[in-house]
Amino acid sequence: MKKFSLILSFIIAFSGLLIYPGTVSAVPWVGAGAYCVYDLESGQFLGGDNWRTVMPPASTTKIMTALLAEEYLDLEETALVSEQAARTLPTTIGLKAGQEMRVKDLLVAALLSSANDATVVLAERIAGSEELFAHLMNKKAFVLGAVSTTFKNSNGLPAEGHLSTCHDLFIISRAALQKPFFAETVAKTEEYIDHPGYPQGKLVKNTNRLLATYPGMKGIKTGTTDAAGKCLIGLAERNGRQLVTVVLRADDRYSATKTLFDYGFDSFSRTKVIDKDKPFKYLRVDEGHAAKVAVCPEKNSVIWLPEDGLKEVEKKVLLDYRPRAPVNKGERIGIVRVYYKGELVDEIRLEAASQVERIPSGIWRIIKRAVNENRADIQSGDVSGSCCGI
Repeated sequence: MKKFSLILSFIIAFSGLLIYPGTVSAVPWVGAGAYCVYDLESGQFLGGDNWRTVMPPASTTKIMTALLAEEYLDLEETALVSEQAARTLPTTIGLKAGQEMRVKDLLVAALLSSANDATVVLAERIAGSEELFAHLMNKKAFVLGAVSTTFKNSNGLPAEGHLSTCHDLFIISRAALQKPFFAETVAKTEEYIDHPGYPQGKLVKNTNRLLATYPGMKGIKTGTTDAAGKCLIGLAERNGRQLVTVVLRADDRYSATKTLFDYGFDSFSRTKVIDKDKPFKYLRVDEGHAAKVAVCPEKNSVIWLPEDGLKEVEKKVLLDYRPRAPVNKGERIGIVRVYYKGELVDEIRLEAASQVERIPSGIWRIIKRAVNENRADIQSGDVSGSCCGI
């Protein structure tokens, strides 16, 4: 049977009042050009504003640089400081051309004190030049699904076309947090590193002030330029649950981040939006002993929702084909996608709930011909010889 895709879209309506600003499900306003909050484990979007608008990401760029460094380099290997790296300003750890540093120390400097010279050393070690490294960054972003992002350098210094979105930065951050050294490093308030210019080691301090002031804060990166404004990607944990916030071009990035964390932790609970034990839809079956077959979800769909968040849930069914007998019990019929605030949050396989045997082709042709003839008689007004024998 030739497969075709049939999209059936419908919005589930729920009783109750409309959502107004100030209710529990309303995303709080924060003073920022763009912001969002996500559940880390599921990747579910919880709320935000302008989260898919491209903006300069400033030093949050260094998250991608660190991700690639952990993938391509050994933490204990050393990298040579070039003239180009030594000239990179303004935030640096004072590297000089010809010096060598371990990759792990360069990463700590880049992630905690936001050292721009350290990222250039890493970029050149991986790709030979920062320009080639930017191509590698963009390829990785695309593979991860951060398709609105374009990197021009390793550190986020102002460059035409160096842009990302809150949504993409969450995707990149989530991937980076799977790297053990990265996750461990961004949670530290300070760290001593081996530095060729400091025989006793150099102390680097984290620019993220919330690590010392917000309970459960675990990272991850600040960013500041004139073009990008004040930015912060945050990670916090409460009662075993982790949230990630992204704030770009903020009036007060720390206040904005705390507001988003409090909203995400306090306003949401796990809610079942699809029940695997209930038929999701009944579909007509061609050439079957049964006229219809029940279609059931393979599993429950349970997502994070605020108290009245069901109003903003949408379910879209995509069928693989129009059912034609024989249909086997458990056979995949299609999928249902669950959206919250327009963002995809879950996808469930749809299966046939029962077996539907096929009517033998000869009998099916007789039935079909009789139906067509009866329909033609009715349309012509001649019902004297109806199939009912009346």
